[in-house]
Amino acid sequence: MVRIRFTTFLGERIGGISSVEVSATTVGSALRALTDRYPELARLVWTGEDVINPMMAVFLNDQLVEAGQLGTAVKAGDEIDLLAAVSGGVA
Repeated sequence: MVRIRFTTFLGERIGGISSVEVSATTVGSALRALTDRYPELARLVWTGEDVINPMMAVFLNDQLVEAGQLGTAVKAGDEIDLLAAVSGGVA
């Protein structure tokens, strides 16, 4: 199993949980398993069939996963962090 951790921004939409475990072989299939289980997250995570929302940052074991790397293999015990990007700045 692969653990997907996420911030309150996502967790509050699915009952306040902060992580889930899914069975997957790639980063993309792990994220798809997450959004299949919790469809209310789908529009936040994906912008297309297999296109990650550019406002999301994905990390596999603390390493950034670029949008074109969703096919990166995962194994049991891996951790994926899904973070909503923060924008803004000083005016």
